[in-house]
Amino acid sequence: MNSFNLMLKNYFDDNLLQKLSRVKVLIIGCGGLGSHIAWMLIRCGVQNLKIVDFDRVELKNLNRQGYFLAQVGLPKVLALKDILTQINPGANIAITVEKIDDKNVEKIIMSYDVIVEAVDDEATKALIFEAAMKLNKKVVAASGVAGFGDCERIKIKRGRNFVIVGDFSTSVKDKKPYAPKVTAVAAIQADEVLRMVVEDE
Repeated sequence: MNSFNLMLKNYFDDNLLQKLSRVKVLIIGCGGLGSHIAWMLIRCGVQNLKIVDFDRVELKNLNRQGYFLAQVGLPKVLALKDILTQINPGANIAITVEKIDDKNVEKIIMSYDVIVEAVDDEATKALIFEAAMKLNKKVVAASGVAGFGDCERIKIKRGRNFVIVGDFSTSVKDKKPYAPKVTAVAAIQADEVLRMVVEDE
């Protein structure tokens, strides 16, 4: 057992830690939301995580995404895996460099317990959500993360096997996303994953 996992064992009760070590979480999208959700979940004891993204780290996005200047140009999933393994070298982190579409979405999410939707494109958001519902997966999604100065507008909508977090009105097409609001939504999404895991049994 590495020192990070030993810390987790001393911090969390055994029942919660066992649940966190068993659950298989999939994060689709490794930008501002997904990169922050991933390291929060790893810090909280999630041991089995898959991250999916087709894009590369870009300088223009470092204002809100959880990467470093030296990682610009790298595939996001490789850069993020490097960060996550520095937090917990013992975590099982799988990566896929692939763009989600109607031909691969069900295959990608099939083996996972909780699906985290963390993409920008609204059509892809709907595709992930609908596939997760069809396969009876738990899903944590986001809607409305753009702008700043109005984090009090962030809401949580819960339903059977799903949660949607955001202000439900702003779009990255109309407003720029900024780090404070993006990470606030990401934190709530990560927290909702933990809630789902705890309440699963």
